[in-house]
Amino acid sequence: IMFHLKKSGKAAQVGLSNFHLENLKLLGDDLSVFSVNQVPYSLLKRRYEGATREYCQKAGIPYMAFSPLAVGLLAGPPGPEALNYPARRHNALFQEPMFTEALKVLEEVQQVARDIDRKPVEVALAWVLAQDNILSAVVGSRKTKQVREFAGAGDLTLTESQRQRLTQASDAFHKNCALVV
Repeated sequence: IMFHLKKSGKAAQVGLSNFHLENLKLLGDDLSVFSVNQVPYSLLKRRYEGATREYCQKAGIPYMAFSPLAVGLLAGPPGPEALNYPARRHNALFQEPMFTEALKVLEEVQQVARDIDRKPVEVALAWVLAQDNILSAVVGSRKTKQVREFAGAGDLTLTESQRQRLTQASDAFHKNCALVV
């Protein structure tokens, strides 16, 4: 249906959402109609790396990362009200043992932020935006202040050393949790 909408001119752009390699292969050889694959992607959720990302890159389909702050977890230490929202309360990242491991990644994000006098949200978003095949990131907010903080990531370029520190913390999280998240 989407293919026909684009070809007929009724849709200017057509995107995919959460398409893994197996799904992409089912679409056939010509993926030029698709302009983006929207996937969950953050320091705490990197399962769309590897073969799926390589396939998308070859097909010219960049990623639009959603939940780049891992449902707000990478924005700063979650307060007691954090679990008031079902999206967090039922999210594995907010459950043990993953929560404790995720906080270690947040600690590294906060340290990099302190080192460069920026906010953790800016650092976490800048890391996502610096990754291969990322076109943009979709962030959610409940407050105007948060939107202003997100915007600061657009002009932040992390050094190679900073990106490596964050990636190493993320790698340790994924290894220690032994789950595909």
